[in-house]
Amino acid sequence: MQADGVVIATGAAARTLPGSAGLAGVHTLRTLDDARALRDELARGGRLVVIGGGFIGAEVASTAYALGLDVTVVEAAPTPLAGPLGETMGALVSALHADHGVRLLCGVGVKGLSGERRVDAVLLEDGRTVPADIVVVGVGARPCVEWLEGSGIALDNGVKCGADGRTSLAGVVAVGDCANWYDPRAGCHRRVEHWTGARERPDAAVATLLAGGAVEPGVPRPPYFWSDQYGVKIQFAGHAAGADSVTIEAGAADDRDILAVYRRAGNPVAVLGMNQPRLFTRWRKQLAATTS
Repeated sequence: MQADGVVIATGAAARTLPGSAGLAGVHTLRTLDDARALRDELARGGRLVVIGGGFIGAEVASTAYALGLDVTVVEAAPTPLAGPLGETMGALVSALHADHGVRLLCGVGVKGLSGERRVDAVLLEDGRTVPADIVVVGVGARPCVEWLEGSGIALDNGVKCGADGRTSLAGVVAVGDCANWYDPRAGCHRRVEHWTGARERPDAAVATLLAGGAVEPGVPRPPYFWSDQYGVKIQFAGHAAGADSVTIEAGAADDRDILAVYRRAGNPVAVLGMNQPRLFTRWRKQLAATTS
């Protein structure tokens, strides 16, 4: 097959735990079929253990709590969402879980699962055993790029791209969860796993193809995502990594209605909102203008 231009958009697949294949009651959440299978399991009730306190894990915990399940979240980092939000704001998410009776086990990894045909417990690296009827593994996703190994295209946590989606091969661009784009604001490559990036970046990538690489790449908008947990809308834009300060500009942490701004050398680099959609929207626009 010959082509003048190629777009690589093979996405990503949910990471799994070694030894979990074929063990009933163990779920990942990536596709519609995954969601339907998990829905059926949760409807039966019981003890749910969520491995991973990221957005997928936190939202599953929130939903399961509303359904009346006994919920435990196991997270290797010091707090849930410590990666995108940092530990200080991640502590607020910890409190949100605790407010609703969800058990949090942070700072500990998972050694494995037990059970013959169906999972019955999660084994932790510190020797503890957490009984489980259902386990959801939410430990991230791996880019689906194995098929490109040996092709000559540069791979590094996905397909390595410039700020315009260009890869190391002429006439080839990559977008979506499989693409590791260069972020000129941060001076490094970032692979953003959210549909907002998958929606916005193809415009730049296609423009690159149509212009034969002769266009100057623009600065992409700061990544944005949101999550609804226990009735609280969490919204975040930008990159918390590298921020040297974070301050609550409005609201109160105890009320879960804050607007927090992350800064580096006095300049805003990220913004977090909890139940502050209007104020967050204004700050998000300001952040985009500041970093463009």
